Amino acid sequence: MTPVQLLASHELLRALDLVGVVVMGITGGSIARGLRFDPVGFAAIGIVSGLGGGILRDVILDQGVPAAFDGPWYLVCALAGAGFSFFVGADGTAWRRLMVGLDATALGLWAATGTLKSLAAGLDVLAALLLGIVSAVGGGAIRDLLVGRIPIIFGGGPLYATSALVTATGAALVQEFHLPGPLVLVAVLLGMGLAILSQWRSWILPGHQDWQVTLSAGQMRSLVRRVRRSERRRVARETGAIPALPPDATGPRLVADDLGSAPSASSP
Repeated sequence: MTPVQLLASHELLRALDLVGVVVMGITGGSIARGLRFDPVGFAAIGIVSGLGGGILRDVILDQGVPAAFDGPWYLVCALAGAGFSFFVGADGTAWRRLMVGLDATALGLWAATGTLKSLAAGLDVLAALLLGIVSAVGGGAIRDLLVGRIPIIFGGGPLYATSALVTATGAALVQEFHLPGPLVLVAVLLGMGLAILSQWRSWILPGHQDWQVTLSAGQMRSLVRRVRRSERRRVARETGAIPALPPDATGPRLVADDLGSAPSASSP
C-alpha cells in the first residue's frame, strides 16, 4: 500500500482527518465569537478554517472536484465546529489542551496528504512541499486575512508552518525513496510532536529585529578604530619586506652625490 493510499483509506486516519476539520471549525468559530459575528459569519469562517487549505491545494492541482466537496462530511464537520463555538464555546484550560492536540494531529495528516497528492500529480518535490504546507496551514492563514489579522504563521505564533514542513519533508522522502507506506506516519508524528512542543514551550522563530545588528555611536567609533588599526598593521606587514634607505642616504647629500657622479655635458 502506498503512503497516499494509506492516508486516504485507513478508517482511523480518515476519522482523525474529519476531527481536524471540526477542530479548525471550532477555532474559526471562536474567532467569530470574539468578533461578534452572526451565524453567516460563523459558518463562513468555520468552513474557511477547516477546508480552505485543502480546497486551495485541489484547485491548484486541478484534478476535478476538491475533496472538501466530494461528499457532505467535510462541510458538515466544519459547520459543526463553527456551530459548537456559536452555541457553546470552547473556553477553559482542558478545552485548549485538547484543541492543541487535535489541531496538531490534523496539521500532520494534512501536510502529509497534501505532499503525497502533489507528488502523485507529477509535481516536483519543492512544489509538493509547498502544497503540503498550504494544505496544513492555508485555511488558518485565509481565515486570519478575512478577519483583518496578520496570519499567525507569519510570526509570533507556534511553529505550525515549520511543523508542516517537517512532516511534508518526511512524507516526500518516504515517497521518493519508495519506503514502506506506514513510515509516513512517523513523519506525521514528528510534525505533530513539534507543533505540540512549540505550543507548550512557546517556541517561535526569530523575527526580523532579532537578526539585526544595532550599534550605538560609541560602538561604531570603536569598531572603526579597530578596523583602522588592523589595516595599519596589515600595511606594515606587507611593506616591511621592502628595503628602506638608510637615514644618511636621504636629503641634500644624496642629491649632491647624484649630481657629482653624473657626467658633465662638456666632457668629450
